[in-house]
Amino acid sequence: MSDPIMDSNDAVGGRPLNIPEYFLLLCLDDEKGKLLLDGPTVGMGIAGATLAELARRGRLHVSRSTVRTIDHPKEVFSTDPNPPVWAQTADLEWPLEQVWDIIHAFTRHRDAEQWINRFSRDTLRDAVAASLVKCGVLEEGESTVLWVFHRTRYREVDHHFEHELAARIRAVLSGEQPADNLTWPLISLMRTTRLLYRLFPDTDREQARSVATTPVGSPSTRESMAEALLATENAVAEALTATTGGASALD
Repeated sequence: MSDPIMDSNDAVGGRPLNIPEYFLLLCLDDEKGKLLLDGPTVGMGIAGATLAELARRGRLHVSRSTVRTIDHPKEVFSTDPNPPVWAQTADLEWPLEQVWDIIHAFTRHRDAEQWINRFSRDTLRDAVAASLVKCGVLEEGESTVLWVFHRTRYREVDHHFEHELAARIRAVLSGEQPADNLTWPLISLMRTTRLLYRLFPDTDREQARSVATTPVGSPSTRESMAEALLATENAVAEALTATTGGASALD
């Protein structure tokens, strides 16, 4: 990604985690701090999660052919009978704000899959990890491979967020409770990246497919979120085709 995602002292505290942050937590081995998936797949997942989060917040309109930035989310949720708390503010935490700024400044139309490929490199992933470090959820460390190569590791120090999320996802997958605008996109992203059955091996595949492909949440934003998630699935499938010569089915 040519556009920098810079560090910031405004990275946060006292707020709910967002979709890309939760997705990265799910992708990390709790003990070793390394990724459970290959880097490019995680990168596309985080990029798709970021577009889905911006759509959820009423800051992006995503269609099959374009991604359009929105300045005032209050207008998006004006007809929503139960508008979410973020309908009243255009504020975005870092690095979501910088991703929005990059899309906003771009003068030509790009579809969601193009943006996912652009943001799928390590820069955005590292920025999301740094945000979780600032929140006190992760700690950054290093490991050495073959006594020469240094790798950054992110170990989870506050397990509350992931444990609570895992319980919610498990309840949705078992049919005990309905999906919402957080569990639905995360289940979709895990299914797309082949992480779902690794973390939840007893999941019924028909139930997972149903949840992943059924948009829920605010009627003002769920279609944009669905388009971002579909674009992520397409990007991952195309990458798999390029590396293996043929994409395998999700289920």
